[in-house]
Amino acid sequence: MQHVEVRRLPVWALGLANCPTGFVYGFISTAMGILLVSRGVSIAKVGAISAIAFSPSFWAWLFAPVLDVKFTKRTYAFLFAGLAAVLLFVAVLSLANLTVFTVALTASCAAAVLYSNSVSSWAPDIIDEADYNTMGAWSNVANLGAAGVFGAVAVTLVRALPLTAAAGCLALLVFAPTLLLWHFPVARHPEGRLRDNFAAMRRDLVRVFGEGRVWVGLLMFLTPTGVFALTNLFSSLGADFGASEHTATLLNGPGVAAVCSAGCLLSIPLCRRFRRRSVYLLAGVGAAVVAITMGLLPHTVAIYVAGVLAYNLMQGFNYTAFGALVLEVVGPGNALAGTMVAMLTASINLPISTMTVIDGRAHDAHGLRAMMFVDGGSSVVTAVVLIAIALPLLDRWVGRKRAVTAYL
Repeated sequence: MQHVEVRRLPVWALGLANCPTGFVYGFISTAMGILLVSRGVSIAKVGAISAIAFSPSFWAWLFAPVLDVKFTKRTYAFLFAGLAAVLLFVAVLSLANLTVFTVALTASCAAAVLYSNSVSSWAPDIIDEADYNTMGAWSNVANLGAAGVFGAVAVTLVRALPLTAAAGCLALLVFAPTLLLWHFPVARHPEGRLRDNFAAMRRDLVRVFGEGRVWVGLLMFLTPTGVFALTNLFSSLGADFGASEHTATLLNGPGVAAVCSAGCLLSIPLCRRFRRRSVYLLAGVGAAVVAITMGLLPHTVAIYVAGVLAYNLMQGFNYTAFGALVLEVVGPGNALAGTMVAMLTASINLPISTMTVIDGRAHDAHGLRAMMFVDGGSSVVTAVVLIAIALPLLDRWVGRKRAVTAYL
């Protein structure tokens, strides 16, 4: 078979191709809370719906072997972006029916996750390893930054237009960034079979779980230290701080987009100079300190604005460290790149959904202050345990402390 020559692409362009996933995430984390709370839905209910809708981020990887057979990554990207757009359209039209709304939004998120997997698994074959940190940063600009902007746009359109028109506009916006993919080089079609890929995935998981560095990563990613679950609820909390819906929309939309993007870009030199483990954990601790401080201080609009911005700045630092790590684990020429990206991403998203539910219930049962203490306290406690006890023990257990710490 003829070899397909792959030219080098601008790394920022490849990263920004992740916008459709960020848009769907933004609707879940920002627009959904504002729209549902205005309809009388409780914070606990918003948290539960958010956790369900976000859940594909940790289970959709089970379908990822599909990405490595038959069609190119670009074909799958177009397909799943289209599905995500159509399903979001259905979800917006179903705001008055929470059951249909939740099912459609969850399915849209699943399609968006598989879209992201198809694009991200493309990256190692068309960029240099030296650009992995940059790719991680711009992917998260598209993920976190685009999420904030889209959340604000969604609320504005739903308020200003008939619901069908607003839903149609939002669906078109979700699909539009995929036009960038026409400018990306496409490698040859996969030659494997789906059954073989599922079998290979099982074998690969056994091999991967036998590596000490993977256990170190999973130990961090599956704990609440770098969860940032409050991001999914901040837009619903404006009234608790005396903020108007307009303020909450602007803050959790463009405001969050700006600071998350800044955090992503500023963390590029940090990830080059310091261990990614350190950047990841310290960003999580920083967010925990912000949450606890918000619980202790008076619940005013100024505290709300400052706290949300500081919390999401830490999220930008955290996610870039994680994104760069995923790319390095996958590496170039990996026939199961889609599966690997999905599996590693799943490990960090599971505790996000769990903590979103816990935070929402803490709010409705004991109030805003208790929710902030639960969220921040869980991150601080697990970070201390990881840094002081668990990670050093695991390093010694695998017998490769020098190799592991150099990697992370």
